[in-house]
Parts: sequence; structure tokens; C-alpha cells
Amino acid sequence: MIVKALLTQEQKIKMRKFTNTVVIYSCLFFIILLFSIIYYSNPSFAESQATDADNIYFQGVHLLEEEKNYSEALRIFREILKDNPNHVEAHFQIGNIYRLTNQFEKAKIYYQNAINLKQNYLSAHYYLGVVELELKEYPNALESFKETIRLNPEFQEGHYSLGLTFLHLEQLNYALDSFQQALKLNSNDFQSYYGLGMSYKKLGEEQKAIQALSKAIELKPDYGEAFYELGIIYRSQEQYQEAINALEKAAHYLPEQADQIYYQIAMIYEQLENYPQAIEALEKVVQYNEEFTDAYYFLGWFYHQNGQFDKSIEAYEKVITLKPDYADVYYNLGWVYIETEQYQKAVETFQKAIEKTPNDADSHYALGWVHSKLENYEQAKNAFQETIRIQPDHVYAHYGLGMVYLALGERSLALEEYKILKNLKQDIADLLFDQIYP
Repeated sequence: MIVKALLTQEQKIKMRKFTNTVVIYSCLFFIILLFSIIYYSNPSFAESQATDADNIYFQGVHLLEEEKNYSEALRIFREILKDNPNHVEAHFQIGNIYRLTNQFEKAKIYYQNAINLKQNYLSAHYYLGVVELELKEYPNALESFKETIRLNPEFQEGHYSLGLTFLHLEQLNYALDSFQQALKLNSNDFQSYYGLGMSYKKLGEEQKAIQALSKAIELKPDYGEAFYELGIIYRSQEQYQEAINALEKAAHYLPEQADQIYYQIAMIYEQLENYPQAIEALEKVVQYNEEFTDAYYFLGWFYHQNGQFDKSIEAYEKVITLKPDYADVYYNLGWVYIETEQYQKAVETFQKAIEKTPNDADSHYALGWVHSKLENYEQAKNAFQETIRIQPDHVYAHYGLGMVYLALGERSLALEEYKILKNLKQDIADLLFDQIYP
């Protein structure tokens, strides 16, 4: 009886626990049911929840597109993905943020996420191609842009971008076809005309390139890149004034590249041997870029040719400050010192030139020449002999060595140099002969 009573008591306890559990679950079920009834029977409540989510999304879009506050927009879109990992537009917008901040690898991931969630998402395919183009992943970009055209054959940007990719891949006929298709869809697209121009340029069809680039400029009068390419083509055709005009406009519209463009202009003036204009162009180069070493080097050269020796020295010294291992500058600077009769400085400078390039025959010759001027005949002899060791047919080194032998009273050795010169350059040999036998 005791055992039976105990069992009965235990059963009562279990029954009580079971009853309590049933009551709790019943209450929870009732609450859920009540919430569902309210939610689905009250459209305004459901809409308010969706509206809140939309408001948060569009807040992110506003921060991204209007305020350019990329970090805050990124935070919002990430919060959206925490609540809904399959939010296609949030993935897409994060891709845009990373693209606009030049984080192209990250942008690829989010554009691909958007495509995985929505296969026919044209904009995601397009911008995926754009970042692949930036990363020079040209085969991948090609597929992305092809997909945009598959989705919408009238998508003009897709045809243009496909042409740009073909251009990078040197598939020039395909590039031409794509740019021409883009122009059928938008005849005022200056970028497609520029692409046509670049394609024709690479194909060597320069007149067609000029026509296309000129049309691009007609549509966009401040198109600096088109002016630049036009200038380069004119220069190759030796239409130098047209080249200069185009490049000057390019420099005006592309101030961040003006140093390189004015350098090109200076080199055209150098071809024309118009040193004052070359100097003017190079002075503009260093105004835009105070560390443009080659510009200072050529400034030194043109100042020298123009007889502006002090400015030449200043320009060459600037080169040495910026780039001490710039070997040619020491040689040129040495000759400017000779022009200004600073012979000891010339010796020191030619010695530095030889330190930088020990096997440069001209530097050894110049050192010999200035030692001769200073009547340091033994040093001059050594320098001329070293010149001839490096370059046995160096005419002026043989002449200089012959003159040094005469100064040292070694006429027979001077005559030997005359014999060598007869086989190299008769008129210089004759000059030495006249010194041996005045």
C-alpha cells in the first residue's frame, strides 16, 4: 500500500509539471497567434515595418550618392545585411562604396554576391566588369560586359565598355565594332569616339584617328585626353605646330598631367631647334613639378645652347641635388664650367663623371682637354691615353695626345699620332701635322 501510495504521489507531481508545461506553451502559442492576427489583419502595421527597412536603405543611398559619406553608408548597409543577408541591393551598394574608394577586390566580392542572389542584375554585371577592368582582369571584364549585352542588347554603356576591353586586349577590329555599335545607340557619346580614335591610332590609320578624336572634342570641348592623343599623332606626322596647339590645350584641361605634356612640347621645340621656346616649355614643367629631373637636365642643356651659362649651371646643379647618380649631368656641367673659364671646377666635375661612368670615353677626353688648358700635360696625357684605350678611333683624343706630346717635347710620338689620324680623319691629321711642322 505504501509503494502504491508513493507511485501515486510521483504520478501527481509529474502530472502537475506536465500541466504547467502545457499552460506555458499554450500561452506562447496564443501570443504568437495574436501577433500574427494583428500583423496580417492590419496592413498598416505590416507596411510600417517594411517602410522602416526601406527608409534605412534609402538613408544609406543618400549618404552614398549625395553626401559621399562612404563610411557611414557602409555601416548602414552592413546593418541591413545583418538583419537580411539576402538583401540584394545592400550587397550592390557596398560594392559601389568599395569601387568608389578604389578597393576593387572587395567591390568584386559584393557585386558577385548581388549577382548570385539575382542572376539578371544588369547593373551588378556592369560594375563588376568596371572593377575587373580597373584590375586589368581583361578576360573577366569581357565576360561581364558581354553578359550586360545579353541581358539588354540596347545597353549602350555595355557596348562601349566591351570596346574598351577589346582595346586593352589589342583586339582592335572587335573594339572598332563595339564602339561603332555604342555610337548607333548614342551618336553623341564622346567616349566612344575617343575609343574609335585610339583603335584607329593603334591600327596605324592616323587620318581616321584624327577624325574620330576631333569628333570627340567637338562633342566635349574640354576633352583633355583627346587633345593629348591628337597632339601625339600630329607630332608623328611632323605637323609640329598642330601638335603644339593640341598639347597646350591638353595641358590646360589636364593640369594634373601638365608637367608631362609640357615636356612633350619642349621636345618638339628641341626637334625644331627652337631653344627659347623649349626653355619656356620646360620652365612650365618645373612650375608644375619641382622634382622633374629630366626637365632640369634639358633646361641646363638649352640654357647652355642659348648662352645662358649661369642658368645652365643652376639647372644642372638642381639635377644633381635631385638625383646624384645622374651621370650625364656631370659631363655637361663640366663643359659649362669650361665656357665660363672655371677650369678647376671643370676638372672636378669631369672626375665625378668618370666616377659614375668609368668607361665613358668622352668624359676622359674632356678631362684631358681641360688639363691641357691648365697645362697639366702629364695628367692630360694620361686622360687622352685612357680615352684611346676605351675608344681606339677617338679622333680628338689622338689629336689632343699629339698636341700634349709636342708640349712635352716628344715630337716623334706626336708624329705617331699623326700617322694614326691619317687613317681616321685627314683634315684633323693635317691640323696636327701643321703643329708638328709649322
